[in-house]
Amino acid sequence: MSLHSRRGDRTGRLRAALGQLRHPPEFRVPPPFLDAGQTHWVTAVLDDVRTATAEDPDADRARGADAGTLLAAATGLWRAQRKLNQRAGDLSAADLRQVRRYVQAGRQALADGGLEIQEHDGEPFDPGQSLEVLAFQDEPGLTREVVLETLRPSVYYRGARIQMGQVVVGRPAPGT
Repeated sequence: MSLHSRRGDRTGRLRAALGQLRHPPEFRVPPPFLDAGQTHWVTAVLDDVRTATAEDPDADRARGADAGTLLAAATGLWRAQRKLNQRAGDLSAADLRQVRRYVQAGRQALADGGLEIQEHDGEPFDPGQSLEVLAFQDEPGLTREVVLETLRPSVYYRGARIQMGQVVVGRPAPGT
């Protein structure tokens, strides 16, 4: 490595550190510090995202190649965010916040491009809704049908649905 390139690396790090000082302490982003195990886990999550979204039958029906690409990215980011929320104990709090920020930034970029990802957990369910119900489950304590879990989100591109959500619906247990 030449002296010039080392100086450039140091200058870049210094600029990044000084750039963070412009922001209040609670908004400063620390430099990445994932250890090898955490890096492997994050890589595995991202690999899961790629494989989970590689072959989506609804993407073929999406309007245009751009919408199909956005659909795959949206579903993948949604799944990655859910997995991060479920496995939060595997990362330190700072690392987890950083990875969540990256996922949220990706989702915001998609939203800015006209893509809306809609999760249905906890919403009241009506048989006329445009959702694919994969299972009904009797749940004591419910007074009406409610979406218990979203297995695949509904995705809208510029207002038009390009992916129908898949859900598990809870219904009042018989006799309650």
